[in-house]
Amino acid sequence: MNEACDRCGPAVRAAYRMERHGELYLCRHCASRQWAALSTQGWDIWPAGMLAVAPQAEEFPGAT
Repeated sequence: MNEACDRCGPAVRAAYRMERHGELYLCRHCASRQWAALSTQGWDIWPAGMLAVAPQAEEFPGAT
């Protein structure tokens, strides 16, 4: 995973991955400034090198 910060550009490596209806990658500086607003809007925030855990079918009755 070598994503760049979407605000700073390719010279700065992303530290966090945000997911909602798409993905947003931010460095530590940008994430700390935007964290409250993004979490209020419902973005899921993960460390950039970590894989997100997808919901499993058995967690939703009638999904199979």
